Parts: sequence; C-alpha cells; structure tokens
Amino acid sequence: MLSDSKFIENSLISNLYYLRTLREFCTRVQLSLPSNYKEYIDIAGKLAKQCEELGREIMKYANGNIPSVALNSDIFVTPYTLRLEELTNKLFAYDINTDITKQELALEPGIPKPNPEIVKSLEEINQEALRIANEFINFSSELSNNIGNQNAFCFYYNSLNTNTVYEMNVYISILERLINKDNLDPLYVIDYEYGFNKLMAGIATYIRGECDPIYVDVVNQANNFVNEYNNLVLEYENIILSPENQKNMTDNSIELSKRFKLFVEDCLNKLLKKELYFSSPPITKDNALTDINFFIYNLEENIKEL
Repeated sequence: MLSDSKFIENSLISNLYYLRTLREFCTRVQLSLPSNYKEYIDIAGKLAKQCEELGREIMKYANGNIPSVALNSDIFVTPYTLRLEELTNKLFAYDINTDITKQELALEPGIPKPNPEIVKSLEEINQEALRIANEFINFSSELSNNIGNQNAFCFYYNSLNTNTVYEMNVYISILERLINKDNLDPLYVIDYEYGFNKLMAGIATYIRGECDPIYVDVVNQANNFVNEYNNLVLEYENIILSPENQKNMTDNSIELSKRFKLFVEDCLNKLLKKELYFSSPPITKDNALTDINFFIYNLEENIKEL
C-alpha cells in the first residue's frame, strides 16, 4: 500500500503531467478542426479549460512537495515550453494561459510531508481527474470514429486520437491505483514500457509526417527512430519475462529514448530559430518532448518502486 508521502508525490507528478498533456491535445483539436465543427471545438475547449482549472488547483500543493529529480527531468515544462506557447498564441490568435507554465518553472523541490489535509484534497483531485479523463476518452473516440467514417475532418492524423486515448487510459489506470493506494507490480511495468515505446514510435512518425520534406535530414532521422522503436516493440512482444530480461529491455528503452530526446530538442531549437517548419501548432512538439522526458523519468525512477 502506498504511504501518504508517496501518494502525495505520485498524485502531484501524474496529474501535472497528464493534465498538461491533455490540455495541449485539446488545444490541438481546437486549432485543427474546420470552423464548421463548432460543437467539437467547444467540447475540446471546455475540456482544456477543466484541465487548466484542475492544474491550477494542484499547483496549490506542488511547491516543496515534488522531488528535485522530477523537476529536473522537464516532465511538466521544458526550456522551450513558454516560447512555444507564445509562438502558438501568435500564429493562431489563440490564448494558451502561460501563467501555469511560469508557476511550474518557478517550483521549488522538496520531499512531501504527510498531511491529512493535502491527502484529502488530492484524493478529491484524483476523482475529478478520473472524471475528466473518462469524458475525454468518450469525446475523442466519437470524434475519431466520425473522422474515420468521413463524417468529420481534421488537419492532423486521426491516429493521434487513438494514441491520446491510449495515454489517457494509462492515466486512468494510474489514477485508479492512486485512489486504491496500490503499489506498482512487475506486469504493470512491462505493459507500460511496451505501450509507451509504441507511443514513442507514433511521435517519431508524426514528426516525420509533419516536417516539411525539404528538410531531408530531419525526415530521415525521424524515420530511423520509427524503425528503431518498431523493432524494440517487436522485442517486447516476444520477451520471455524474467527480472534479467526486463532490466535489459528497460535499459534498451532508456538508451533509445535519450537519443530520441536529443533529436527532438534539436528540432525545437531549429523551429525557434526559424530553420525548420512543421505543419502543426508549435506547442505540439514541446508536448512530444515532455512525453519522452516522462517516459525516461518513469523508466529511471518509478521502476525503483518494484
């Protein structure tokens, strides 16, 4: 059973990461749907706002309660987040609220101190986050089905809906574990690694497909990562589960993801220097980087709970 200290730490980290991820995807939906799909645009906007409001509530308890290793892993915000939010606002006449980003950049680390009031508040936040995640899955699944059946259109790959639903299902499983105060188990870990490696392959695919093909080097590098991740996923599908094999696969995932992270950071630097063009809102590539950082963080830190 999770201790109160671990419950506080894991609740803060999971919610800050996943709620931002969900908010940024909902922003992408808003910016990528033609204006005649007002109902879907409004629902995405409402969900983004709910994520923002709940994130603001969580921030009341975050300062001094998140270990430095998490803050230093750039799993909530990165050195590029604020500039890419501002660029997205400029290009799309949008209004991403940058206040939360500025607050997260200013967070001070610390070890959670068990406090009944914080525990109770986070229990309520976890329940509300669970409601939002389930509402999003219903919305995204309906949108994805309508796009697939040519009853709706969006300016992004429809598989993004599927991948985000997968990530929100992971979020739901984490929230349910937190609500029940359960510890991790080995089967959960291997399933998580397998699923997130598939997600990394998807991210590499989107970078390859959304990059202007005139930038041949970037497209080719992204394609190489697609192939490497697909090969790693095949290894997970054929793994004979043992402590040694699991450790080897985890090490392989860390090594590949750290190289992928460097590639995405290079893309972001070029994007901000106007040396690279993507056919997607700038903030989406920062979201890709936090996905990678969160995967590496979990591989290196959360697995130690086993």
